[in-house]
Formats: sequence, C-alpha cells, structure tokens
Amino acid sequence: MHLVLLHSPLIGPSAWLAVAAEALERGHKVSLPAIPDLNLIPQPYYPVIGRGVARQIEGQGAATLVVHSSAGGLAPSVVAASEGRIDHVVFVDAILPHPNRSWFDTTGVVFADALRATVQDGLAPPWDQWFPAGLIADLIDDANARAVFEGELNPTPVAFLEEVSPDLDLPENVAWSYLRLSEAYEAEAARARSQGRPTLREDLHHLAMFTHSFEVMNALSNLLRIGG
Repeated sequence: MHLVLLHSPLIGPSAWLAVAAEALERGHKVSLPAIPDLNLIPQPYYPVIGRGVARQIEGQGAATLVVHSSAGGLAPSVVAASEGRIDHVVFVDAILPHPNRSWFDTTGVVFADALRATVQDGLAPPWDQWFPAGLIADLIDDANARAVFEGELNPTPVAFLEEVSPDLDLPENVAWSYLRLSEAYEAEAARARSQGRPTLREDLHHLAMFTHSFEVMNALSNLLRIGG
C-alpha cells in the first residue's frame, strides 16, 4: 500500500515522520509531501497547494491520502490535481471538505474572533501560539521532536484562513474514512459516521502521530481494512 501522509499547512511535515517510519517497517510505500511556508505560496492557496502535492507524488501509482487537521479541507484539491491516483482518503483528526466555505467558517465563532484579534500586518501568530502556553510541551514531551516541530512553524497569513475553498468535494469513486484522535474532532467523526463512513476513535491527542505512532499506524491499518 502506498500512503501519502500530508501534514496540516499550519504546521510542518515532521508531524508524520514517526508514523512514516512505522509504515515503512510494515512494508508500506510512503510519501511525505511538504507544503511550503504559506507566506511563500501565491493565492489562491487551495489549488496551488493541491497541484504542488500532486507533483510530489507523480509516477508513484495509486495511493491512499492521509490528511491531518486543516489539511482535510485541502483533500479535494489534492485529489483533483492527482488525476485519479488517489483512491482513498483518511481524515485524521481533520476538518472535512468545506466547499465554498473558509477555514474560519469551519471553526467556532469565539475561537475565530479570538484568533482574528491576534492578527498583525495580515499574519496570525504561528500555530503553537494559538493555545495556552505549555500545551505543546504537554503533548510532545520529547524535547528533540518538539524542537523540530516548533522550528517548522511560521506566522499564518490570515488570507489563507479567509480564503473560500473551491467548489470541490471528493469524487464518488474515492473512498474515505475517519480517524479521531482527540475529543476536539468528535463532531467531524460523528459526521463521518452519520454518512456511513468507516470511523475509528482513539483517546489520544491531536498530535499523537509524534507520541503514539504505533497506535496511529494500527488505527490506519484497521481503517483501511474496514474501508476496503
């Protein structure tokens, strides 16, 4: 199986390194496409990122796209740009596709307003600064892994958070399933389940790929078996 592990554009590709190693040990082929710093990407972001990810997996055959967090909203653009190479998408603690809506539209009004209040010169702070001090250290207790993770973070252009997603959803011939890692994504998991999609829940945390790669890989394997 070929797994394309796509990180959120708000963080960096190191998020999937431990799971990638676990997948390789189990005999899977793995791709780790990198989304550049959003400050270096021209608008509109969604199709540009979709094409960029697709170029990084060209010539590698059919694949399962695994998306984390806000990368969920990018999944239709990646699938469209991949021209049939993606046959399954797994959303891992991720927002689901939101055609004709922005990232801000997918989050609660209170959180969105609080984040907007931090914007300076068109930039929101790096993702780790959106939450209480010390939270990342609590989630990623390995100092080296945390340093790599934090080194990949950049201020986020508010234009990305405000950009309306293209009028795209996943094609009917692309299967999809959902892996919930934290309670924060319970509503998305419930939505997936309500649509009859294979759904698994793990009581871990949003960045569990760093700390529980074995468990995350087991859950992915189980989901893909369920999903066919």
